[in-house]
Amino acid sequence: MRVIIVDDEVTSSQVLEKLIQQNIPSLQIIAVCNKPQDALLKLATLSPDLVFMDIELPGMTGFDILEKIPNIQFDIIFTTAHSQYGIKAIQFSAIDYLLKPIQVEELIEAVRRVREHKAVTRPLEKVKLLLENLQLLNTNDTFNRIAFPTGEGLKFLHANDILRCMSSNNYTYIFQTNGDKLLVSKSLKEIEGILPTQFFCRVHNSHLINISYVSKLMKGESNLLIMKDGTEVEVSRRKKEELVKIMNL
Repeated sequence: MRVIIVDDEVTSSQVLEKLIQQNIPSLQIIAVCNKPQDALLKLATLSPDLVFMDIELPGMTGFDILEKIPNIQFDIIFTTAHSQYGIKAIQFSAIDYLLKPIQVEELIEAVRRVREHKAVTRPLEKVKLLLENLQLLNTNDTFNRIAFPTGEGLKFLHANDILRCMSSNNYTYIFQTNGDKLLVSKSLKEIEGILPTQFFCRVHNSHLINISYVSKLMKGESNLLIMKDGTEVEVSRRKKEELVKIMNL
């Protein structure tokens, strides 16, 4: 894979370049850009497969750069020193990011995910959703759609169309309000980190539910709740008290 690194901090770009050369030699670094205008030129002319894009750049952000490229064909891994800056929008768009200082294991895993999804996911589709979500983030609105990676590509769902989620090893089944079931290549912990906490609650190691669709919480010794589709979901003893408070029961 042909790689371009975009980072205004020379030291940071050198560190990332060295990490890639030492740990993922199959990646070919074809350019390192420390200025946004240079990045725009190189991205348009060198046809990279993967771009490591710093979010905070002088005069513009990495998001601004992407807005100026009409037909994005490369995958992106964002790099940032700030854990909150646009991260939710990035996660909702099924794009990877790395927090600085970048850890080798996280770098290797992010590249592995890019390779795994490359054949079934169009980069332009993800970037369009990212920019859409950033607009909502700037207006303090809630995100309309979430991109979930599946074996057949990205599947876009509205959060309020998700009834519940159930873990299946490193994958997750997402049960929708229309009765459809979707298997996505993210762990339940990752899904929990993406979905809005005001609507979703982890009630068990294996279950995450949309509290809007809880029909009944069994009282007494039983640790079960009934969803509006009639499904029974196990609730851990530790989570039952928390769920009662969230639902004002």
